[in-house]
Amino acid sequence: MKYSKDPKFIGKMFDEISPSYDKLNHLFSGMQDLRWRKLAIKHLQKSRNKYECILDLASGSGDLALEMMKLNPDKLYSVDLSEEMLKINKRKVNSDINIVLQANAEALPFQDNYFDLVGIGFGVRNFEYLDKCTKEIARVLKPGGKFLTIEMFKSSTNGFIQKSFNLYFRKALPKLGNLLSKSDYAYDYLFDSVNNFLSVKEYSKLLEESGLHIGYIKNNFIGIVHTVIGSKP
Repeated sequence: MKYSKDPKFIGKMFDEISPSYDKLNHLFSGMQDLRWRKLAIKHLQKSRNKYECILDLASGSGDLALEMMKLNPDKLYSVDLSEEMLKINKRKVNSDINIVLQANAEALPFQDNYFDLVGIGFGVRNFEYLDKCTKEIARVLKPGGKFLTIEMFKSSTNGFIQKSFNLYFRKALPKLGNLLSKSDYAYDYLFDSVNNFLSVKEYSKLLEESGLHIGYIKNNFIGIVHTVIGSKP
């Protein structure tokens, strides 16, 4: 099957795997995905910034949105392509300030300089035209606003640990993930999306070219999962 980052394909795929998405994410990461989100929000809490208006982009089932609630925003927008994931999001976050919205990251329905914080947890590698999306994010951020990314990037090293993980990630995880999610392709796409994505260095350069200053990069897991925080001057 040929995989695509077309928004219709991505939305349909996540609709299909939405019932098992959270359980499998936590299973395959050993619950570390929850920890990475918590640590990223704790880092943001250390600053004196006020995050009154927050956008969780590619929000999915809302795990990052749930952590973002700890920043005490007045409004939190959870935006995603998948209607079924947003239904789970709404139940999980369960707050009047959480506004769920189906929209494309390439053309965000918000005015310029609107958000104090934009966050994406494991979603940027699914964007079809990443440069357009990062420019849109820069557009909707207020001056001084932060952009948080937690993502699986293409590893720039090739040591024994990376090779072992890549073997598991390429062979075992797709078969098990497809079986448990009852999908014919979703976890093959997962490997493909990471294998063909940018390195964290390349991604950081793209953010800089979009007008964001990189202030924080944390290696969460063997040079593959990173937290990146940029800010708008």
